[in-house]
Amino acid sequence: MKIITRYIVNEISFSTIIGFFVFTFFLIMNSLFVLSDLFVKYGVDFISILKLLFLLLPSTVAITVPMAFLVGVLLTYSRLVQDNEYIAMQTSGINILKITNPTINLSIFIMFIMIFFNNYVLPAANFSYKKLYYEIVKKRATILIQEHAFIDDFDNYIFYIGDKDSKSDLLKNIIVFVKSEVTEKNPPKLILAKNGEIMTDEDTLRIALKLNSGIIQIGSYLTPTKMNQAYFDTNIIDLDIKGVLRKNQNPNELKGTREMTAEELIAEIKKGDKSKQDKNWLYIELYKKFSIPFAAVAFAIIGLPLGLLTKKGGRIAAISFSIVLIFIYYVFLSFGQYYGYEGKMNHFFAVWMPNFFMLIAGFVLFIILLFPYLKIKFRKPK
Repeated sequence: MKIITRYIVNEISFSTIIGFFVFTFFLIMNSLFVLSDLFVKYGVDFISILKLLFLLLPSTVAITVPMAFLVGVLLTYSRLVQDNEYIAMQTSGINILKITNPTINLSIFIMFIMIFFNNYVLPAANFSYKKLYYEIVKKRATILIQEHAFIDDFDNYIFYIGDKDSKSDLLKNIIVFVKSEVTEKNPPKLILAKNGEIMTDEDTLRIALKLNSGIIQIGSYLTPTKMNQAYFDTNIIDLDIKGVLRKNQNPNELKGTREMTAEELIAEIKKGDKSKQDKNWLYIELYKKFSIPFAAVAFAIIGLPLGLLTKKGGRIAAISFSIVLIFIYYVFLSFGQYYGYEGKMNHFFAVWMPNFFMLIAGFVLFIILLFPYLKIKFRKPK
């Protein structure tokens, strides 16, 4: 490895590692608040909290690595300009390709590493997280659901249990209040059942409350004094905390789209109408496995000329540009994901849109950077 290549790679790597730890810390903070809520409110043991935190890290790493790489590129090349090293390299006859090639090659290397990471490590971590969460919810369900008490610890429902048979765990005289925003299309609901029981299925990581011989009472939004009733023999209510187990997933499916590898997503897509998974989610999650790792290359393309064009500001300017570009990238990504998940935008374009924007902007900046050299090269002799 040549001296300049080694020098640039070392500088970018050092700044990227620092940026990685900073970004990871800030992004994991939100998860820490959620996990602390599990510890304080739900009484989950500290070891399980640490395991959950460890399994959450891959989903954060998938995002923070490209972000940190952008910071590393901008800091390195803006410093080359500020310390006049870039001018010294040009004076020594080192062309711009020798200065930029190490970064492009490094970004491609990171891209392939992150494709492997996002396709195998991340789904495995997400699935392990869900399995551990299943055990926590299963344990909490057996502890929390007690007689003569209101239970408000599960998503979307408040339960009241009249009696509980300690030998068979049969629940009696059950009242279920459905928690939801009352609208004309979503009137208030109340479920009454003579008895029921907690059901668990480790094959699908499903925890549910099975209600027998009951009535669903549905209020009227327009005329609150009226009440409609529907009788049922059996009604099953899925139990969850923080929406982890059942979010965007068919209740009878073990894995959701975010726990699947690219091969599994493609196999699910090929099922067509036979697949129980949401088609939009399948396509979006498949394309994300490649588009987000490619962000390292896109950030290199835009970060290189931007860093070399930064004449003033040094580190502050580089960090400021990084924050702005990262914000723009994830605004585009969030916008694309929203409309892609809803099926209102082409799935591929929805996910790759931020990369296209960064590439186009980067090429424009490269033209601006190279314009003085092109002008000299094509100047007609007198």
